[in-house]
This record gives sequence, structure tokens and C-alpha cells, in this order.
Amino acid sequence: MQGAWFSYKTWVWLGLIALVLAGCGPRRPAQSETPAPSAAEAAAARSIKVRVVQTQSGALTTTRTTGATLSPTRESQVGATASGKVLEVLVREGSRVAQGQVVLRLDPVNARSALSNAQLALQQAQVNLARAQRSTSGSLAPLQSSLESAQANLQVAERRYREGKQLFQAGAIAQVELTSLEAAYDQAKAAADNARENLARNQRASTEDLALLRLQVQQAQNQLAQAQRAVADTEVKAPFAGVVAEVFLNPGEFVAAGQRAFRLADTTRLEADFRLPPEDAAALPLGSRITLLYGGQNYPATITRSTKVPGTDRLVELTAQVEGTLPPGASAQVSYTLTLARGTLITSGALQTEGRTTYVYAVQDGKAVRTPVQVLADTGARAAVEGLPAGVQVVFPVPASLNNGDALEVVQ
Repeated sequence: MQGAWFSYKTWVWLGLIALVLAGCGPRRPAQSETPAPSAAEAAAARSIKVRVVQTQSGALTTTRTTGATLSPTRESQVGATASGKVLEVLVREGSRVAQGQVVLRLDPVNARSALSNAQLALQQAQVNLARAQRSTSGSLAPLQSSLESAQANLQVAERRYREGKQLFQAGAIAQVELTSLEAAYDQAKAAADNARENLARNQRASTEDLALLRLQVQQAQNQLAQAQRAVADTEVKAPFAGVVAEVFLNPGEFVAAGQRAFRLADTTRLEADFRLPPEDAAALPLGSRITLLYGGQNYPATITRSTKVPGTDRLVELTAQVEGTLPPGASAQVSYTLTLARGTLITSGALQTEGRTTYVYAVQDGKAVRTPVQVLADTGARAAVEGLPAGVQVVFPVPASLNNGDALEVVQ
């Protein structure tokens, strides 16, 4: 019984000793408590991370393209200026010719025959005029001599009559002698008048005859010049340098004056014809610069004509002069730039819509500020707006959960 009690007491003491030893050992550090977060740290934990874009002031432009057809600036349907049979065609279609180069010839036999007849007619008219001039000179000489003789006789008769009157007043001669001297004076005066009239009449006749003959010479000269032109017209020439695009006649065919002979195109200067909506055409006045895209290259062009009135397809026709060597008749692309509006430029994706209101989220003092704007123009990538100054940071892309007044953290 005592042994059992001893055993029990032994175990109790051993337990107490173990507890004491445990209390005397090194103490474990107490678990540290987490300090309460500050207000700034709490706000940062609740802020939304966003990216931003900065607005700027300027013009919103867009580049558009449309199809165009190239054609020569100058093109002519050259017609024959004479009638006759086509003798030969000297140029093939597609060949380049110089100004004044002969493209085809007509049979010149009839024209050359007419030229010879005109030359003979002129020679004959010139001979007739020369003969009439010699004849006039020969016929007027005697009349001029008769007039001079009559005027001399008149002077003598007049002198004798004046002397007779003086002698009669002095009583040196009788009345009958004075009357005789007066009659001689009157007769000499009449003879002089007749001689003067004959000479004047013959001079007028000769002058009229010579004028008529001179007109005949002039007419013959005109007919000769016309015949020379007719011979020259048997050679149909290029009125300007270019490419013979098409020949309408073959050797042996008969052509009438005015009938088209060939088509000539000046390919050194081409035009691009294209159509645009009225609003685009209105934004491209005459003199506007555009770009022509052909064969992988860009060619500058200047708008020179515009119908201004839409056609049946509700498009306006425009024409631009192209700088560069391109094949006429080819198709190309016209690229033009339009200024849609001027204002504050912004990425279109930053625009938000609610009902009829369009707005953006501007960053102000670290918060999202809902700012209404008016859209002036929008290309889908960029927009021009009013109601928002330049230099403002705007949230883009816009998180779906973003609301007005939310705290923001801008990240790059």
C-alpha cells in the first residue's frame, strides 16, 4: 500500500518539476499585430488603374480614295482639208509624231493642175495690166500736148486782147479790130477748155480701166494662193506633237474635205477624271492638290475643272491635271485629303454616350471627371470636339466600371 502511494507521489513531483522547467525556459515572442492602414493607403487600394491620352488642338483630316480614268489633256479628231483619194498612210497607230509631220497623203494630181492654171491666169492678168499701162501712157501724151498748145494759144490771145483794149481806149484801133481780138480770145479759151476736158476724160477712163485690171491681178493672186493651199492640203499633218491614237482611212479610199482622217492625242499631259459626293467635291476647290496612285507609284495632280452640279448618279465630276508620264486610257486611284473640322482632337474610343449626351472622363486631381462634349467630326479613329480644352488627360480605354468621381491611378 505504501509502495503504491510512493509511486503516485513520485509522478506528481515529476510533473511539477517539468512545469517549473518549462516556465524557466526561453519565452516565445508574441505574434505581432498588423498596424492599421493609413487614409492614403486605403484610397490607393480603392483607386482604379487607367491609361490616358492627351487632347490637342488642330484640324481633323481624313484621306479617301476613288477610281479615276486617265485621258489626254489635248486630243483632236484631225480632218482632211481637201478632197481626193488617199495615196498613202505614213504613220502607224500608236506612233509619236512631231508638230507638222505628215501623217497621210492624198492624190495631188488635180490640185497641182489647178495650181498650174492659177499661175497662168496670174501671168495673163499681169500682162494685161502692163499693156494697158503702156497704152494709157501713149494715148494720154497727145492729149497732154494738145492741152499745152491750147493753153499757150490762150495766153497769146489773152495778151493781144488786153493790148487791143488799151489801144482802143487810146483811139489807136477801131472797134471792129477790138471785136476781132475778143473773138480770138474766146475761141482760144474754148479750145483750152476742150483740150483739158478731153485729157481729164481719158485720164478717168484709163484710171478705171487700170483699176479693173489691177483687181484682176489681185484676184488671180488669190486664186494662186488658194491653189497652193489646195496642194499643201493633200498632205494631212499633225497640228501638234502627240501620239496617233487611231487612223480612220486606208490607201485607195476617197476622202471628202472635212472628213476625219486620224485621232491625235497629246500624252505628255494627262487628266484624271473622277466623281465624288457633293460634300467632298465642295471641300476640294480648283487648284487643290491630290495624289494619283498608279502602278505602285504616287503622282501629284491638281484639280482644274469641276461640274459643281451632281449628275444623275448624284456625284460631281472633277478633272485633275496629272504630273508625270502615264498611259492614256488607264485606270488609277485618286487619293485626296479632306479637313473635316477644327477643334480639340481626341481618340474616338474615349467618347462615351448616354442618351443624347456624349462625354469623356477627364483626369482632374486624381479623379475621373465626366465632361460633356460636342462632336464636330469623327473618323472612327479620331474625333474633333468642342467643350474640352487642349492638353487635358482623358481616360482611354475606358473601364466598364468607371464612374464619375472615381479615384484614378494613371499607368503607362
